[in-house]
Amino acid sequence: MRLVTALLGLGLISPAAAADLSGVKTYLNGKLDTQLAGTRALSAAADRYYALAKGTNFDYKALAKTPQTRAALQAARAGWTQASPAYEAIEGIVAGVDALSEFDVILDAGTSAADGGEDVVPFDLKLPNGKTLAKPGNLFGVNEGTLWGTVKAYSSGVAFDVDGNGKMDFGDGLPDANLLKAAAAELHRQSGELQKAANAWKPSREDVFGALVGNVPTVGPVFFEDWKSSPFVIGNQSVRTDFVVISRMADLVGNVSSWRAMYRGLSPDVKAKNAALDTQIQSGLNELALYVNRLVAREQTRRYTPEQAEGLQREAQNRATVITGRITQAAALLGVRID
Repeated sequence: MRLVTALLGLGLISPAAAADLSGVKTYLNGKLDTQLAGTRALSAAADRYYALAKGTNFDYKALAKTPQTRAALQAARAGWTQASPAYEAIEGIVAGVDALSEFDVILDAGTSAADGGEDVVPFDLKLPNGKTLAKPGNLFGVNEGTLWGTVKAYSSGVAFDVDGNGKMDFGDGLPDANLLKAAAAELHRQSGELQKAANAWKPSREDVFGALVGNVPTVGPVFFEDWKSSPFVIGNQSVRTDFVVISRMADLVGNVSSWRAMYRGLSPDVKAKNAALDTQIQSGLNELALYVNRLVAREQTRRYTPEQAEGLQREAQNRATVITGRITQAAALLGVRID
């Protein structure tokens, strides 16, 4: 924004040429409203489940016989399933903007202290029973591992037919009530903090170009790599504890949506300088969206082999690399510096 202001002051660009990025905030705020509705429902259901567990003195075998238990867990899962895709649809913005990026570590991308790395989450999870879970990993992942039992330490160890289909299958178990209550509440709280930060954020061309150049290249090394090690590709051989309820290809659909929303704000400026380049960028993003949507649609009726997934990854990454190069070219054309 400082660069745009300076150029306006020097008369190097006209006021009409300065990007109108209000649509980016409108898109962001709309998805955050959906995310907050989901986390609110998740937290409320987790509280009900905790109250039921407390009523049995945390006797999970007794809790399995309590009539309201299934409804509470189904409502909690529904809240998570609403909130997670909404966040994935704005992750490209959140992760790419300095003022918001820490929330991506907290909510969706951060690792646990045990796993280590550069993106260990900056918080501890305090449970109602007085215990503390030190730097447990990102909150969508902790809630997923608790609700679907992919992390044994987050489970009560008692089997339970959560979906009520009359058989025991993936995720059928009672979660630890203390952990679920704390994880759900913190996810809702941090989602609210993100909304406050998003409301205060004033998007600039530097922000949006930087977010695009930082995120579009992650198609292969992040999304496809996670997908290839998930049950959606390798079935029961997968040892993943996160990104197993919703396919990473569906998550990528959401991220591409955020990239398209960001570029829409920049498009008039780029078009004014180079209409052909603008068309190439928009076409590239649209075609990438169609490509990933087709993968998601096919995934409903088939499982890709690891070899097929490798080939699909190469094609998707090639597309992303071309798009990134063109966006970088557009930024240079407009005199926008990308750090």
